[in-house]
Amino acid sequence: MTADALLGRLDKVRARGRGQWSARCPAHEDRGPSLSIRELDDGRVLLHCFGGCNVHAIVAAVGLDIADLFPPRDTTPGAGAQRERRPFSAQQLLDLAAFESSIVVLVTADLVAGRDADRGRLIEAAARLQRIAEVARGV
Repeated sequence: MTADALLGRLDKVRARGRGQWSARCPAHEDRGPSLSIRELDDGRVLLHCFGGCNVHAIVAAVGLDIADLFPPRDTTPGAGAQRERRPFSAQQLLDLAAFESSIVVLVTADLVAGRDADRGRLIEAAARLQRIAEVARGV
């Protein structure tokens, strides 16, 4: 439901700004407009009666339900699911993979040439490359 559907059921509606109105509260004998209505950008409609009426009484008085104050839910699979926040951007993963690959090349070249090489660092680089691949796949 949009605010327009609610506003059409109220008396003495006055615009107060973009997405904001005031009106007589339908839940009590209201001489002046004590009901504040606001429609948020996401389609939710907020109500506040300065006379003290609760939201349930207000919507019931105009033949609506609380659910009518909210936009319809998207029931398609995955709708509304928050995107997973990944700790690294794709560019950062590529940069790290390039760095670890260069370590593999340098240590391997030393081993092939018969020079003393840090085999532990080679194993660490391989493990880091494996972890980069897992993060990139979302594991």
